[in-house]
Amino acid sequence: MNGRQAARAAAKKIEEQEFTLLLNKLDIRDYNLCILSMIAGGSPCEYCEDYEECQLQAKGKGCEEWLLKRQITPTDVNEEEDDASKGIYGVGQEG
Repeated sequence: MNGRQAARAAAKKIEEQEFTLLLNKLDIRDYNLCILSMIAGGSPCEYCEDYEECQLQAKGKGCEEWLLKRQITPTDVNEEEDDASKGIYGVGQEG
């Protein structure tokens, strides 16, 4: 492998890791939105991937089959520059 090939491979790896980091950032943000909603008396079911198809009696309370759904696509994050997408801090807090 020559220098040019190594640089291309490294650039591709960096791009893949940046995308993974972006997905992780979205998950953290969405988990925090769910937690804040639950603190305010909401249901975790609204943030579940299977919410529309759910047939369980626990609907509204959460269950063991709960799986976080993606609220927003990765391309939307680049357009969004509000505080809700920047971290785990609540309303009125700064990092």
